Amino acid sequence: MGKKAEAGTPKDIANRAKAKGLQKLKFYCQICEKQCRDANGFKCHCTSEAHLRQMEIFGMNQGKFIGNYSEEFKRAFLNLMATSHRNSRVSANIVYNEYIAHKTHIHMNATRWTTLTEFIKYLGREGICEVDETPKGWFITYRPEDKEEKMRQAMKAKRKLADEEEDERNARLIREQIERANAALPEHAKRHAEATELDENAKGELRLSLAGVKRVKTAEELDRAKHPPKEFDGASRLASDAAAELNEPLVLNAHAARKKPSALDEIFRKGVAAKEAAKAKPVDAPASGEETPWLQPGIVVKIVSKALQSEGLYKRKGVVRRCLQGGYVAEIDAIDTDARVQVDQTELETVLPSVGGAVVVLRGEHRGLTGKMDGLETDKYKAVVTLREGPGKGTTMRFDYEDISKLSSR
Repeated sequence: MGKKAEAGTPKDIANRAKAKGLQKLKFYCQICEKQCRDANGFKCHCTSEAHLRQMEIFGMNQGKFIGNYSEEFKRAFLNLMATSHRNSRVSANIVYNEYIAHKTHIHMNATRWTTLTEFIKYLGREGICEVDETPKGWFITYRPEDKEEKMRQAMKAKRKLADEEEDERNARLIREQIERANAALPEHAKRHAEATELDENAKGELRLSLAGVKRVKTAEELDRAKHPPKEFDGASRLASDAAAELNEPLVLNAHAARKKPSALDEIFRKGVAAKEAAKAKPVDAPASGEETPWLQPGIVVKIVSKALQSEGLYKRKGVVRRCLQGGYVAEIDAIDTDARVQVDQTELETVLPSVGGAVVVLRGEHRGLTGKMDGLETDKYKAVVTLREGPGKGTTMRFDYEDISKLSSR
């Protein structure tokens, strides 16, 4: 047996460097996760009691172990692609060399894939990555789904469903109230209501008679009757007085009485109402149905304008430097580039920081206040924020994702 090298000697330093770095793959035992330095050490390990016990357990369910190792290998490989080569076309050998640089990685000889080529073909077959073979080898492109976009779409769908359910619930409550009111009416009231209903489709004339109704004259009319003017003819006065006391039936057309306003009258009425509303509305108030401005200088936003895709700015984050056109347009400095663009707020999205990051409130009574994000309630699509200023300083509140945005540190 060789004597162990003393600490600090060149041999000890060489041994430590060898133990720290990568060793030969053929001397690595995946089931025990042990790396041996040479053939002799690997042989001794294979005959050890601990290794034989692990091999007995492995032999009972080989498929389960290989499946677990395969899933861990694929997950670690894709995580490396997502962090280092996201949405980039890169050689598979380059990614694999970066992956095996970690000493504790899952070795491929423990998975269901015997070679890197088989693994790359598997990723292409399953649609996980875009793969293509070239004379220089296999190239892959990994495009993971945007989790923020997925959360926003799910939140919009949930809100739309809640609005629809609320409309249906209100309509159902109104129907129930009408039914309860009808049920509470006595039978004679129901029959009277049915008998007095006006049939809109009925044709003919409506006759109203004023027989038996006597009109009471005013004091002025009585005085004029006693002292008529010279130019006022007596017969005319009698005809005027008699006109109010006629007992002849008054004939009216039922359709004329129920005539609805025409489409032209309706348009004219709406136009007049819109002009009156425009006069009464403040100058800085947004138009009906138009979203209020929420942009704030210094916040981080994401550009979702496909018109800027050719400039390489689509889905790129930037910092709002100033707000234009009443706060509806932002002048943005794109992060990691020198580009400066002006984008409407409808083509921008808010950005959430990591836990502990600074945010700015964009909507509501706390608009413009800063705070610290304490966490996310993903089931309710809410962000938990502690305000740092204002009357509610130190208060923990919950905001919708689009009501806050990350505060830039630049």
